[in-house]
Amino acid sequence: MAIKLEYSVTAKCKPEHVWRKFQRLEEWPWWNRVVGQARWISGQPWQKGSAFHMELVYPRKASLTPVILESAPPNKIAWVGKTTGFSGEHGFSFEARNDGTTLIKTWENISGWVTAFFGAGMKQSLLTMHKDWLEALKTEAEKIAREESAKS
Repeated sequence: MAIKLEYSVTAKCKPEHVWRKFQRLEEWPWWNRVVGQARWISGQPWQKGSAFHMELVYPRKASLTPVILESAPPNKIAWVGKTTGFSGEHGFSFEARNDGTTLIKTWENISGWVTAFFGAGMKQSLLTMHKDWLEALKTEAEKIAREESAKS
């Protein structure tokens, strides 16, 4: 059984501001309560085929080694992460809007035998994970935009 999750939020900044925060993988744990640790382990950061190690701490502890599938900074990134009984294709997009804001979107397609045990509670926890991640990213990107605006 495959599960698809999606979440989006609008930030008062440009896609470049979102990317500036997002691209600093090692800093994710500083502002994102979902991630306990993240670091590059092979290839060049954010290049197709590169891999990183990530420890999730919410909704459940899990260690993943995602591999970049698609890279189009500052607008889109996608990876696949696998662990026992689980495979998740995860993507983010940062889309400029006509009003000067950015639509930050994330999606995940989860498959594997472990999904047979996902009830409504687990699906809701995963959706909350995505919401928390994007809301935190929005807050941080808007800080960057405000700081940049204050300097000009």
